[in-house]
Amino acid sequence: MLKKLLCIALLLGPGLQAWAEPTHPGDTGSLKIPYLLSHDVNHEDYYFYELLRLALARKGKEVVVLKPQQQWVRDQRLRLALQQGEIDVLWSQTSIEFERQMLAVKVPLLKGLSQYRLLLIRAGEQSRFNPIKSLKDLAQLRGGMGSQWPDVDLMEANGLQLVTAPGYGKLFRMLAEKKFDYFSRGIYQIQSEVHFYPTLPLAIEQRLLLRQRGAMYFFVAAGRVELAKQIEQGLLVAQRDGRFDILFNSVPRYRWAMSELERGGRRILELRPK
Repeated sequence: MLKKLLCIALLLGPGLQAWAEPTHPGDTGSLKIPYLLSHDVNHEDYYFYELLRLALARKGKEVVVLKPQQQWVRDQRLRLALQQGEIDVLWSQTSIEFERQMLAVKVPLLKGLSQYRLLLIRAGEQSRFNPIKSLKDLAQLRGGMGSQWPDVDLMEANGLQLVTAPGYGKLFRMLAEKKFDYFSRGIYQIQSEVHFYPTLPLAIEQRLLLRQRGAMYFFVAAGRVELAKQIEQGLLVAQRDGRFDILFNSVPRYRWAMSELERGGRRILELRPK
């Protein structure tokens, strides 16, 4: 059943799918994208970069060069960079606000995995989470999250206590230092992250699974409809010919996430939309 739900999630959203003929970048030449932290298959940037390359290829050949930013920016600064033309494409979990500000390419990039979250906790503290049966129970503990992340409003709307801070890496240290009790992470992220900080006493919580609506999309600036068409058509073609699946399944943490969902046994806590 879960496998069917994930397949349905991949097809959600009307997107920009009303064209009879696929379009291609043609003479676009190059596109500016966010600064890439890593080309390692275990890093999040790798998959989205390779998927965008795949979507913009024509007959297996690259016709657009992707040029990463020279400076690392994230969150609000990254969205502002898109709106000001400093970059051409970004990838993010969607939100109502984001879809007002930017044009979403409504082909889910993670086959529904972005709807599921696990909790990163301190090693040895699983017993604190064993009694939890509801969001009300979870709200007795404090979660951590990036202050500019789109999920902050969702978590708070569901009554969860949050400690927020700008950035990303510092949140793992803050968890280890007991600034909060858990760090909610995408199921597609958490398996590699817990190994990325081997010196910190962190572990994946074993009983709970948070589920939310939404998807991970590519975004372009409002008004760049042709570029959105090009990316969407490329993604749809890659889905049909199997290249999308091949790339997705090449990422070990995505395979782990799918197997974790298939294994089942976790208590699902539903996050209501705002």
